[in-house]
Amino acid sequence: MRDMSRRQHRVLLVREWDEQLSGSGCCGRLGSEVTSVIDGDGEDPYACVRGDMERVGEVYRALRDRFDEDELEVTVVDPRNTVALLPAIWRDARRRGMSVTATLRQLNAATAACAVVVDGKVLTKVVDPARAVAEVEADLLARA
Repeated sequence: MRDMSRRQHRVLLVREWDEQLSGSGCCGRLGSEVTSVIDGDGEDPYACVRGDMERVGEVYRALRDRFDEDELEVTVVDPRNTVALLPAIWRDARRRGMSVTATLRQLNAATAACAVVVDGKVLTKVVDPARAVAEVEADLLARA
């Protein structure tokens, strides 16, 4: 059972999903598989971000290996999903004690691909798993 006396930290890993989001809903999304059926032998429209997707996946696995689920909530979010991303960062940053100006800066920085956001603060945009884990550890230790 989770110890509710200590608040779980939230890490947001920002990376593009391999589908367009306009129109959303179950019938409006065009992912790599759908576009290949429509276009036949056409290029994967998301090939340019595939490397970032894989590197963020490596960061996710490294964080899950290092931290227990009750210590850290890790969520992968698309930078285009501002409806979920920006309010979450706003709440986390303000709870963290950041000023409105500092929080607005975090909102802007967090919409970049490969951002690692911990409790509302963008720690790094580097997708090296070891560095990301070290940055998260340092941030949590500094606030302990």
